[in-house]
Amino acid sequence: MSKKEFFLVKLAIVLGVIYAVFYTNVFRSKPIHIEHTVRSLREAWNSNGRRVDTTGRDPNGVTFSLNQDCRLKSVKVVPLAEWQTNRNAAPVWELISPAGSPPVNSFGYGLPIPGMAPSQSGARAKSLEPGVEYRLLVKAGSAKGEHDFTVGESSAAHRNE
Repeated sequence: MSKKEFFLVKLAIVLGVIYAVFYTNVFRSKPIHIEHTVRSLREAWNSNGRRVDTTGRDPNGVTFSLNQDCRLKSVKVVPLAEWQTNRNAAPVWELISPAGSPPVNSFGYGLPIPGMAPSQSGARAKSLEPGVEYRLLVKAGSAKGEHDFTVGESSAAHRNE
């Protein structure tokens, strides 16, 4: 192969890599899409479809669903207004796992997630206040997801029936 042919092959490879990096999603992590559901205590379920004992847990019964199975490294819920002014806002709930959790696609607010532990020893999830907007921040490897949610008055009224 002549020097000219060798140069053209190298140029084609370099241009192909540049195209793949800047114009495709090949090297980008997929964002984690999150949805939430607010249920009364009598409707609390875990990711295996089993009823969960919610005694001493969040009375709002918020469940988060992910669009894919994820090995979660961190889960954090912060008041949105505080987080927008201070990225180091104190979380109302935070779990971490250096190695990542077993793959999960849903979890409940304040409930344990296998393979994860509170960021501070003995810390528990604080009760969510109705009408306050919160942000859920999730990390799984290089993938990240954020989701804003509010627990309304109607869910609190439903619990008292």
